[in-house]
Amino acid sequence: MASHITPSVVAGGMSDDIDRISLTLPSSMVERLDGIVDDWEYDSRSEAVRDSLRDFFADYEWETGGEGHHHGTIVIVHDHHVDGIADDLQTVQHEMAEAITSVQHIHLSHDTCMETLVVEGSAGDITELANRLRALGGVQQVKVVVVDE
Repeated sequence: MASHITPSVVAGGMSDDIDRISLTLPSSMVERLDGIVDDWEYDSRSEAVRDSLRDFFADYEWETGGEGHHHGTIVIVHDHHVDGIADDLQTVQHEMAEAITSVQHIHLSHDTCMETLVVEGSAGDITELANRLRALGGVQQVKVVVVDE
């Protein structure tokens, strides 16, 4: 059973009401959690778990095709020596400009470049953009990360 805590009781000035729950974990997971709390300098286990749950909720919404407006990034790694890759990437980006907020191009090595696209829009639009980029010759890797508001 969860107990309810009002904001005035919670340190750190959280504005939302907080419910206290009990969580049962194997000792190996508690040890890993405590190590991460220390390493990443969380204030508490609870803050680390809340942070993890935000990612869990965002992943769930994305994977279940949650309606609404999404924000995130698409990272593309490509071989810049492949003929036409720069033009092909730019063409896709222009055709899907409504889903792209900004683009950053980085030279990783003599042969390899990375582009980071900040994206927003429907799950369908972001997925279509990622898939079109994956299909280009010379693209070695595409990663999509979507976050909740």
